[in-house]
Amino acid sequence: MMKHKSTFTIFCALVVATILLLSTSCRKFIEIPAPTNSITSDQIFIDSVNATAAINGIYINMMGNGFTSSFANSMTTMLCGLSADELDNSSNVANYKEFFANNINGTNANNLTYWNNIYTYIYETNAVIEGAAASTTLPITVKNRITGEAKFLRAFYFFYLMNLYGTAPLPLTTDYTITSRLPRADRAVMTTQVMADLTDALQLLNADRAAITKNRVNRFAVNAMLARVNLYQQEWAAAEAAATTVITAGYRLEPVLNNVFLTNNQEQIWQMTPAAPGVETTEGQTFIPAAPTLVPSFILTASLNTAYETDDQRKTSWFRSVTIGANTYTYPYKYKLVRDNNTSPREAYSVLRLAEQYLIRAEARAEQGNLTGAADDLNVIRSRAGLAHTTAATQTDLLNAILTERRLELACEWGHRWFDLKRTQTVDVVLGSKPNWKTTAALFPVPNAQVVLNPFLTQNPGY
Repeated sequence: MMKHKSTFTIFCALVVATILLLSTSCRKFIEIPAPTNSITSDQIFIDSVNATAAINGIYINMMGNGFTSSFANSMTTMLCGLSADELDNSSNVANYKEFFANNINGTNANNLTYWNNIYTYIYETNAVIEGAAASTTLPITVKNRITGEAKFLRAFYFFYLMNLYGTAPLPLTTDYTITSRLPRADRAVMTTQVMADLTDALQLLNADRAAITKNRVNRFAVNAMLARVNLYQQEWAAAEAAATTVITAGYRLEPVLNNVFLTNNQEQIWQMTPAAPGVETTEGQTFIPAAPTLVPSFILTASLNTAYETDDQRKTSWFRSVTIGANTYTYPYKYKLVRDNNTSPREAYSVLRLAEQYLIRAEARAEQGNLTGAADDLNVIRSRAGLAHTTAATQTDLLNAILTERRLELACEWGHRWFDLKRTQTVDVVLGSKPNWKTTAALFPVPNAQVVLNPFLTQNPGY
């Protein structure tokens, strides 16, 4: 069984590598001809097995080899957590310290890796969309499924580009003669494209009667992402409706907090399984010290560490402390495994989970004046954490309570706190005490290497 899984994993990865070789590298913008022994694009999209392997390969590529951080397997959490008020880097690595200090250099290696990761994934989704559209042999059900997944993933990547860099190039093709010269798209244009891709994905995947799995995007994952995007756009009714669709779909909050991030957990809407046999999540490897006598590389800020109520079970379940000398260090412990001898990983990397949907609906309801409904949703999350119901009664108090609950529930997950501070326009107030804080630090710089490559690409203000 393990051998079969490894063979399929390697095959998927090779398919993605072949797609990348069929045209340009999104980093160097030079055309690379396909080698004579590679699979051609026509071969990849000629039947269901190869076409499915192509989309599976994108997920595998996002998870990487299990030992290297990238956009999709811990780097978003790390860089956004450092930039907000969640994490500090105790090892004083300069590339990480720049994020913590909100003083990122345009040559920062992590920022360049992050940017290149996203655009590599965008290229792969565009290749799948184009390949599926051009195929005359794929069954329509397979064509719709992989196109819907690819459009969702592309929207997901664009969403993160918008919220991290403000505006960015918006490639919708694999043609390097176009993509290599793209300027930054207006934020409104990017938002429209995100919504268009998600809307298309929902239409394509709503008709998909294949068995629902958690390690590939399904129609409920699309609704979950639509709920988030609509919340950010202050489209309260649409956010509530999309979240309700997910909440009533059969997912359940995991009552045991220590089990929330296990593979195929009932709370998970979309989670990515580690690709390397015997290796658990990169986030677990990153946050858990290699030995009990070592200071964790990433530790909670005092602000987050003291934000939890005394009886909050999330503090004891999702964080761990180690005392070395006279100092106590607390680090994220949502993912508790590093390596495992089982043939299948016991933990999977959570991307979308039900708790966020309750908090989205709570905020959307509060903004529409449905204070009772908002409090009910908020209390679902508080009760699971072992806390009493909220005492917030006014709209303002409820919105503040929901924002606080988001901080505690979604701590060190996918940059939620960093994005919340910016979308609620509280980032200057919360982070203003940082020595290097300035309003322009709310956006990451475009990597200098990319600005040099593309004469139409401009830098963010303040860098």
